[in-house]
Amino acid sequence: MVNNRTDRWGTRDHLVQARGDTGKSRKPGSNEVSPCSEEDREHTSSKCMLTRRNPRPREDLQQRANNGFTNVMSGKFRTYLQYLLCAILVLVIWCSTWQIYQVPKQRLNARKTKTHLLILTSWRSGSSFVGQLFNQNPDVFYLMEPAWHVWKKLPHAPPKLLHLPIRDLIRSIFLCDMSVFLPYFSQNKNISNVFMWKESRALCSPPACPESSIKDLLFRAQCNKKCGNVSLEKMEEACRTYSHVVVKTVRILDLEVLYPLIKDPSLNLKIIHLVRDPRAVFSSWERVIFLGYTDAIVSKAQNSKTNISVVMEEICKAQEQTYKLALRKPQPFLKGRYVMVRYEDLVKSPVDHIRELYDYVGLTMTPMLESWIYNVTHELLLKEKKFSKNSMKVA
Repeated sequence: MVNNRTDRWGTRDHLVQARGDTGKSRKPGSNEVSPCSEEDREHTSSKCMLTRRNPRPREDLQQRANNGFTNVMSGKFRTYLQYLLCAILVLVIWCSTWQIYQVPKQRLNARKTKTHLLILTSWRSGSSFVGQLFNQNPDVFYLMEPAWHVWKKLPHAPPKLLHLPIRDLIRSIFLCDMSVFLPYFSQNKNISNVFMWKESRALCSPPACPESSIKDLLFRAQCNKKCGNVSLEKMEEACRTYSHVVVKTVRILDLEVLYPLIKDPSLNLKIIHLVRDPRAVFSSWERVIFLGYTDAIVSKAQNSKTNISVVMEEICKAQEQTYKLALRKPQPFLKGRYVMVRYEDLVKSPVDHIRELYDYVGLTMTPMLESWIYNVTHELLLKEKKFSKNSMKVA
């Protein structure tokens, strides 16, 4: 019995049962296969085999071999291509991962080479003196009260609302991005518009001011004459050349506002929190007549006469809250990032305390700076002793 079907080569296979000696033999040169006998079909133990008829001549066999070789090579090429695509994909993923981890590495390198210091305090607490301790160091780029621009621009806003733009301003300064000042400038875009710019030694000396040749610590008059037209771009370039960027501010009344800056991987922030006897602060505040709008913002009494007692109460609350957050219940990320200094201790033994502060931020004391500190603190100590005697009488 013969079964005909079409195979995958497009030919017809004749499946037959064949037996070598009893069936009809294959004719020489013939493609036909003799079928098995009727007797063999009736027995299940027949030795007949299923045989595929090969209708192709020898030339077709060669063609099939060539096609098979081509198919094998095509298969190898596809496999190679798959491996190549996988390798490219792995390389892309690796490069992406490397870039992801390379950014923090670059930031860590930046943190090793640059230190950002924020002097955090309140009004009339000796912050100008502490700021000058760092300003006079040739490795420091110092700005005094840049947050003044925010308060001046928004004089009717409460302090808590002003904290966020102040924080952004300080962060940009730490990163030497001085374009942050542009919204606060109405006319020319020179450093002469920056609040208290003449107090910055860095802005009054090369490279910020190439025409200046400051060699001593008394430079305001010379600076005002030669350096006022320096652009903000030049200010940025100068900032990047210093190992330390120091900012002093009295306008942040909440330490928690600074937490994002402390945790910011692009910054290497350290905080010096300067505190002073409130009685001395009150006495100094009463003698100052130009803090009217500041009093109004702190006391939130824009439409009435400011009460100095209310202002002092707000300042004392802020200092107490900062003390609790930093020393009583400190967050882990504050370790090595925060230090509190009493102004009275600083004045009594200035050189020792200032050396400790310099070690804290990674600065070196110079002989010229040490001499300047001695002369300045000697005068301050005399004033402090005089106030202490008067305060004892009041007590």
